[in-house]
Amino acid sequence: MAVYAVGDIQGCFKPLKKLLKKVEFDPAVDTLWCVGDLVNRGPDSLETLRYLKGLGDACICILGNHDLHLLELAAGGRSFRGDTFSEVTRAEDFDALIEWLRFRPMIHTDQTLGWAMVHAGLHPKWTLEKASKKARKIEEKLRGEDWKTFCLQLQSYHLPPGNPKDKLEKQLFATAVMTRTRYCNKDGLFDWQNISNYSAKVLEKPWFRHNKLAWRGDIRIVFGHWAAKGLVDDQAHVLGLDSGCVWGGRMTLAQLDSNKPKLISISCPACQSIR
Repeated sequence: MAVYAVGDIQGCFKPLKKLLKKVEFDPAVDTLWCVGDLVNRGPDSLETLRYLKGLGDACICILGNHDLHLLELAAGGRSFRGDTFSEVTRAEDFDALIEWLRFRPMIHTDQTLGWAMVHAGLHPKWTLEKASKKARKIEEKLRGEDWKTFCLQLQSYHLPPGNPKDKLEKQLFATAVMTRTRYCNKDGLFDWQNISNYSAKVLEKPWFRHNKLAWRGDIRIVFGHWAAKGLVDDQAHVLGLDSGCVWGGRMTLAQLDSNKPKLISISCPACQSIR
């Protein structure tokens, strides 16, 4: 019995299957954690969704920004250059896949295992308990009857650097923190534009590198989202698994049920050939 976490899949189904074959993943006894961004930009988003949905309780997927983007499209929102959703949106089981997707969590925590999972990051002033409460409020929105309205609000929302005062805007902002974070300062002012692996701003650091982090404790955080940063495996309190498969890099899997996570990665020839 093992627990594995995989970095951003983004529709790269074949390397995912190869990774799972390498570790002899058995859904009857093993569990797969997916850090979000299951879909988009890669060649096989539809096959990826169908496979993960079919794993049932053996797979725990949280929502990333590209997954939310698919929900926004399903709600009537606009598409963006580079989207590869056409096969998904034309599929006969599209509605069932969207229904499954919008019921995925924003954060997953396993106290016994000692790990929590979020797609991009956490606010430096949030405890994990506070972040989880915010996640549940967002999940209520996405699972409710008015989910389409919330998704359209997400797509049109102009993100401020810091926490707003309006109740709805607080939820939209918290969603962005969990799915889009890279750099911020110690007070929780976020730089939403910088997607590189370097910031010239003196007070700005990766969200997990500040000295005082309210969420830091016994639980370690596994995350994805930041392909430019690559693997983050040199920190005691976090593990970053987005090694840029869809950008011609590699897909990485980590076994979490050990003191030191065991990492295995594989390239995606289909993505390497088109980048």
